[in-house]
Amino acid sequence: MNSENKALSVTPFDAVLGAEISGVDLSLPLSDEIFAQVEAAFDTYSVTVIRGQSITPAQQLAFAARFGALEINAFNAYALDEYPGVLKVSNIERDSRPIGYADAGSHWHSDMSYTTTPPRCTMLYAVEVPEAEGKPVGDTLFASGGAAFDALSGAMKDKVHRLKATHRFAAKERGFGKPVKLTPEQIAKYPDVTHPIVRTHPATGRKCLYVNRGECIEIPGITSDEALPLIEELAAHFVSSEFIYRHKWQVGDLLMWDNAAVQHRAIKDYDLPQRRLMHRVTVNGSAPF
Repeated sequence: MNSENKALSVTPFDAVLGAEISGVDLSLPLSDEIFAQVEAAFDTYSVTVIRGQSITPAQQLAFAARFGALEINAFNAYALDEYPGVLKVSNIERDSRPIGYADAGSHWHSDMSYTTTPPRCTMLYAVEVPEAEGKPVGDTLFASGGAAFDALSGAMKDKVHRLKATHRFAAKERGFGKPVKLTPEQIAKYPDVTHPIVRTHPATGRKCLYVNRGECIEIPGITSDEALPLIEELAAHFVSSEFIYRHKWQVGDLLMWDNAAVQHRAIKDYDLPQRRLMHRVTVNGSAPF
């Protein structure tokens, strides 16, 4: 029986983004050489999955920490008691109370874009996956910001490449997807931030769209009459069908996505007694440029 990982393979998906990494057991030691290959695949394909894993929260956190500093989520009331860096994403209830954040990701977005240094990476580990008629449900969609930018017209690229948008955490209360009730403390912790509409990927240098409806509330320097329709146009273009990979979950999936390069949306086509439980870990990133 192997006591460490010695080889891996990377198989791209039949989409504009995404790949499966195989030959890796995250419960075993990962050499610097093997990790470098995992990280390179992540930077290249934006969404990567390592299937068939059986890992503890501590092992998930240790793996995530190799990508950078760990981030505590704004909704950490649903974190594991022993591991505040692990957020439970779940529809399961105990004593008529939710054990996890049930409505995470119900609209298109890039995680925590309302922060000064949005996350580099989000990792979701599938503990329980809902099923209907023997097939998994609760898919997650990912859209490529790089492919979306590449497909813009030359005139639109010229128009937006120096513009910035203001991202507002408190916009979550307005109901893009399902409205979220925020505390005054949460709102105070995350004041408005401004990021480029076209950001440069810090590892690859690729240009990626970085704008979403709802949390982007203005474009400084132009009027709302022009800014809001432009945000809507770019946000709709970003999630065009040709830029999307649809992930069908399996128990034991460790899925990672690059928040500098993609947006995602969770499909809520299930309800109790269909149970869903994911462990989410987030890795901090750098200021968009």
